[in-house]
Amino acid sequence: MLVIDDQPIILEAVRGILRLAPELEVTTVDDADSAIVTALEIRPHVVLLDLNMEPVDGLEVLQRLRADPELTDVSVVMLSGAEEPETKVEAFRRGANDYVVKLPSPLELVARVRYHAKAAAATAAREAAFQALMESRAALEETNRQMEEQKRQLELMNRELTEASLTDALTGLRNRRWLRYFLEQAPVTDVAAEERRNHTPGMFTFALFDLDHFKQINDRHGHETGDAVLVEVARRLRRDLRHSDGILRWGGEEFLVVGHGYDREGAVDFARRILQAVGGEPMKLPGGVSLKVTCSLGFAPAPWHAADGMRLGREQVLHLADFALYLGKLEGRNRGYGVFPGPDPAIVERISDLSLDALGLRREHGRGVELVAIPGPESAP
Repeated sequence: MLVIDDQPIILEAVRGILRLAPELEVTTVDDADSAIVTALEIRPHVVLLDLNMEPVDGLEVLQRLRADPELTDVSVVMLSGAEEPETKVEAFRRGANDYVVKLPSPLELVARVRYHAKAAAATAAREAAFQALMESRAALEETNRQMEEQKRQLELMNRELTEASLTDALTGLRNRRWLRYFLEQAPVTDVAAEERRNHTPGMFTFALFDLDHFKQINDRHGHETGDAVLVEVARRLRRDLRHSDGILRWGGEEFLVVGHGYDREGAVDFARRILQAVGGEPMKLPGGVSLKVTCSLGFAPAPWHAADGMRLGREQVLHLADFALYLGKLEGRNRGYGVFPGPDPAIVERISDLSLDALGLRREHGRGVELVAIPGPESAP
């Protein structure tokens, strides 16, 4: 792993803590400008990055890490003395995987680093195995193409591998890789019947949500209970949403649901059904545990048509949904925010150059965007 901090005393303190995990090979860097070069040389599974550095701060280093295709998937844990929600939101928006207020207890820091290191190693192993199998498939097809039985077996293997690579192992939901397939192949069946249900062919609604206070569930009840909550959320979404809606585990406790064919009214109802599905009734979990779990949600239509006809791409619409999600968190959680085009077309430029955030989104209400607030189950409007 790589530790980046411009204070030698902090580097030494962190190195001392990480001696509790002798399996980790620790490299330290006290110069932000050389951090990327060092990361490319050692290819760490985990980067522990200080937020407050001079002259280049940790957020800038984080952005450089995420911009490099060789480092974009490395797990980054931010280390900071700042506890303000806005600072944490900005760190996660730029791609941080975790945020630790320094200096934490040695046990907590080691546990977090170990978690991210193991997850990264497991992902790398799966990707390597998948690549090896795909290369083997190509070789076998070339050498045994006239042997129909072997070809059939290889095709079956390919389907199984593809299915596994598009599916989240815990919840059985689809994962990020599957989104492109869904958007390209989204079904349009009985159009007349769909139109009676506020159907608009070619329209998608991106609804991004994560579970409120999920870390507290893991801390108080254990990770097995946390996993059971995720599985139950997946079950409820499958039960309450349409078969034509795409349901993805986006990462951790975050989910993406892509509705197909909703107009504005239908999209609002779609978001309300998600909030109700997750938080409408307590979750009865293994071991007799009963928990009330809610979520914060942001949603936006795709394609997005601004007032002058300009359109936003899907990635930009996902950013809008993400900003709306965090706006819901800032407003107290257990609620959703829909983002629709407003009268000011300049919003497209502000979104495109990433000058917008959750608070900026609220300031844009009535100008570049129209926000629709949806209270969650049993929450105040």
